Amino acid sequence: MTIVHTDGIFSHEVSVCSCPGSDSSDWHLDLLRQRLFPASISKPKTAFTFDVLDHFLIDALECKTSVISFYQKLKRFTNNAFPERVPDRYRELMRVSQLWRDLKHRKWFGFGHDMEQDPGDGGLALFCPACPQPGVNLPADWKVWYDR
Repeated sequence: MTIVHTDGIFSHEVSVCSCPGSDSSDWHLDLLRQRLFPASISKPKTAFTFDVLDHFLIDALECKTSVISFYQKLKRFTNNAFPERVPDRYRELMRVSQLWRDLKHRKWFGFGHDMEQDPGDGGLALFCPACPQPGVNLPADWKVWYDR
């Protein structure tokens, strides 16, 4: 399995738990318990550490880092002399980073543990105190004043 971490991209042997009573079809859940986010549910061959996904989320937010730039940086950490020899997991990082961002937003806005309720329109938006909002920062009769 290819593991992508904050200090590089590595190949590791990963064995599926074959203990009595364990379900071998749910081994992606074992990866999640170990803070590894699998790139696919069935037979994942790539996993990203929670740390690298958090780092990319902050880099993209604060530094406007693109996925390709972040991945090129990881390739340089792995093998600075020959980055082209590093396994290409760019597409997986693109897909997983979108899933990670959605999961983080759902958690931050209270939808992470409620499987029955989906966020509606604007359900994952931050409160903006500068935006006009009736009953919050606009008087109740704001339309009367606006029509004058």
